[in-house]
Amino acid sequence: MTQADLFIVAVEPSADQLGANLAQSIRRKNAAITLKGIGGARMAEVGLPSQMSIDGLAILGFAEGLKSYGLVLKKVREATRIIEQANPKAVILIDSWGLMVRIAKSLKRRGFEGQIIKYIAPQVWATRPGRARILARHVDYLLSTQVMDAPYFEGTDLPMSFVGNPVLQARAEVTAEEAERFLAQTGLDTSRPVYGVFPGSRPSEIERLGPAISRIVKETAQKRPDAQAVCVVSEAVQKQVEALMAGLGVTLLPQSSRDVAMSVMDAALACSGTITTQLASWGVPTVVLYRLSPLTFFVASRIFQQRYVSLVNISADLNSSDGSEPLMPEFLQDDVTHHRRGTDCVNRVRGNGAAVDIRHPARLVHRHPVLHGHLLPHLIGG
Repeated sequence: MTQADLFIVAVEPSADQLGANLAQSIRRKNAAITLKGIGGARMAEVGLPSQMSIDGLAILGFAEGLKSYGLVLKKVREATRIIEQANPKAVILIDSWGLMVRIAKSLKRRGFEGQIIKYIAPQVWATRPGRARILARHVDYLLSTQVMDAPYFEGTDLPMSFVGNPVLQARAEVTAEEAERFLAQTGLDTSRPVYGVFPGSRPSEIERLGPAISRIVKETAQKRPDAQAVCVVSEAVQKQVEALMAGLGVTLLPQSSRDVAMSVMDAALACSGTITTQLASWGVPTVVLYRLSPLTFFVASRIFQQRYVSLVNISADLNSSDGSEPLMPEFLQDDVTHHRRGTDCVNRVRGNGAAVDIRHPARLVHRHPVLHGHLLPHLIGG
């Protein structure tokens, strides 16, 4: 393997996109820098084919981590060997705390002389703040995407920079003409409301949320037959989503159409994750669903320090003193699968919805009026 100046590692779909964006940005600034990486389809598209398979590494949850522990250790050894062979001046590890901290430890233990940079801190403001000191022992620099990270790393001697939220920086602008052309090309009626369905980007998320989402889509079709459902599909779970949405009348869209699709949405139903921040950036009124394995939820409920699970709600709550309702109603665990939740979930969004402007200097504090006319109660009745 030829030597690289910089090696990027990303195994989650959202991290893969960040890795691709980072590679493009670096090349624009200095085309002479040689890059290699371990990643997915997005990184491959920009000339960074993965040096190893990342199948099975999009892991979330305590129980899921236990089941995949052997695979993780195997991949840590493989990634360490590949990085050592590339002998980069620096390696950037994006998100995925459990895997990346093990790769960092392995590299340090084996005497890696390059800089180890962590891009996206563990969510120490939500759970296990001690991870800040663990990270500080094994990496040389932190690129932080959330301003609330900083206090937790004080006293660790880990240099860090706040680089802003990449979700908003990567958002494409969409003109009215582009939106109209998109609606025409996809066969959507401009006179009828459009709502987004986002069941998740991990296989486990699709498995746990799929039945509830399918039921909600069916109930929506009965209550508001004029409502048009669209789903932007992550390649990592494409086959699962296609099977889930079969026969439901949902228009499936590629990842490349995400921004223009969100620009025309009147509402959305989404699995908690990066997607909720993206929806907030477009001002789309959203209901959040999430379901973990019983064991993972048991553990998480005892160590999680925030009232909400989605970053949009957590950030607004941390910067609010009035204890207001969440910007995006959340339904977790049994509340997702309860037989009445198909109706309850959509009826919980009320008429003064707000979205979060993450580009505002206050970062996830400023609220502005919703940009689109229909809220979920109007969309599906109730």
